[in-house]
Amino acid sequence: MKKFPKIPLALFTAFLFGTAVQAQDFSFGPKVGYNNAKLEGKSWQDFHDNNSINGFHVGAFAEIRFNKFAIQPEVYYSSAGGKWKTTFENAIVEHDFNLSYINVPLMLKYYITNGIAIEAGPQAGFLTDSKVKFADLNPDSPKFNDFDFSLNVGLSVNLPLNFMISARYNAGMTNVIDEPNVDWKNRVMQLSVGYRF
Repeated sequence: MKKFPKIPLALFTAFLFGTAVQAQDFSFGPKVGYNNAKLEGKSWQDFHDNNSINGFHVGAFAEIRFNKFAIQPEVYYSSAGGKWKTTFENAIVEHDFNLSYINVPLMLKYYITNGIAIEAGPQAGFLTDSKVKFADLNPDSPKFNDFDFSLNVGLSVNLPLNFMISARYNAGMTNVIDEPNVDWKNRVMQLSVGYRF
């Protein structure tokens, strides 16, 4: 397993504490949830809409709120990837691509009510593992890229007893595989529950 880079973590920590000093309200806590991930691709074989795989995410968030606006940096582990299925010589051939990332998003939030917010923001992803169930994969074939940049949009709801739920769509902007003739991008739907301290 690859080590998580220290620089993004240090920048995240410095930003978090520096901005929190000026905030009207500051909270933080853990989050965990369900992923429905797939790959959208061109070349080699286009992925179909039903190629999704199930997974999870777990990590931590902080919210720095200024009245109706808020900034929410996060760090979390997340599974991604997709399923490729085709028919070859009258047989069904299926390949699973299981990817794992440490993601560092910075969500910008706008509260449409006191407890409901829409959110959007960029995300940096660092590949930690790539388990590929691919029977005829050549050891010399292209590898998955270490970095993945994506954009997130979603909705979050603050609940009683300091709980929070959110739904988010993650759209990868960069190619996940190191091959100029192949263009595969991550697509992940996330449902999360968190607790605010």
